[in-house]
Amino acid sequence: MTSTEHLIPHALRALQRGFWVFPVEPYEKTPHTLNPGEPYTLRWSEAATNDLARVVDYWKRWPNANIGIACKQSGLLVVDCDMPKRAYQLAGTPYAELHDRFGALVDGTDVFRHICESLGQDWAECTQTYRVCTGSMGCHYYYAWPDAMKPPRAPEPSQSSLVKGIVDIRSGGGERGGYVLGAGSVTTKGPYWAENYRPVRPAPPWLVALCRDQGEPFRAAPAFPFRRPGRTGNLSGLIATVESASQGNRNQALLWAARSACADGTPIEEVIEALSAAYTAVDGDGGARQAEQTIRSAYRLQGRKA
Repeated sequence: MTSTEHLIPHALRALQRGFWVFPVEPYEKTPHTLNPGEPYTLRWSEAATNDLARVVDYWKRWPNANIGIACKQSGLLVVDCDMPKRAYQLAGTPYAELHDRFGALVDGTDVFRHICESLGQDWAECTQTYRVCTGSMGCHYYYAWPDAMKPPRAPEPSQSSLVKGIVDIRSGGGERGGYVLGAGSVTTKGPYWAENYRPVRPAPPWLVALCRDQGEPFRAAPAFPFRRPGRTGNLSGLIATVESASQGNRNQALLWAARSACADGTPIEEVIEALSAAYTAVDGDGGARQAEQTIRSAYRLQGRKA
């Protein structure tokens, strides 16, 4: 995408979903400057709107502006699952054990899934909602904040973290709430794009409770056991491993299959093509995007082990 491409179609799609939007600097995450050469930016919480005329006016003035989604005004709770920024980033957190399962690099989606399943929830059901792939290959999971419940109260932050730097929350807390970049936006790390076109599902009660001050923490149910694939060997055997994996174990099976392929010296692009097809054929969570992300993570992990 070039800096001359108009992003108004993406802003209008966000508007059609009921989101309140505002313009963000091209290739950036900061609100748009008011005038060229000036340091002053939009007061984004006041600029955010769901009015068609104002949105058209914004993007006529700044046609290549990124799309900011104001969570408080839009009634959203967005879970921001990021890629790891360094090896063993979960060390010293309650989730350090995940390094034993996934290796040195654990991404936010795997942590979010662990949180979900450790509370006895169905991961597949919880993630059947509108999702946006971020420029860094992370994922934004969109949920609707319950109408009958007030957002997290101040001073609880609108941009809090379930696991700092890996699983962050953007919601309606504090005075103004938080915001995220919408689909169609582009940063220096890459484009943001809608992973599906599902409706935004209501936020699960357990997730709402984690985002509020409940006084007492949840008591976690035992996590689902991690099971290694039953078959390895050549690429056809690894494909069968992914295809035969049970629901709730498919991503782990894909990770182990890809690591095995890496250890066998199979080129990564060949593995992405073969195992991604197997993963999507059995409706693996996150589809082809998640499959490629998992395979590339597996090759990084296996490369570090070698």
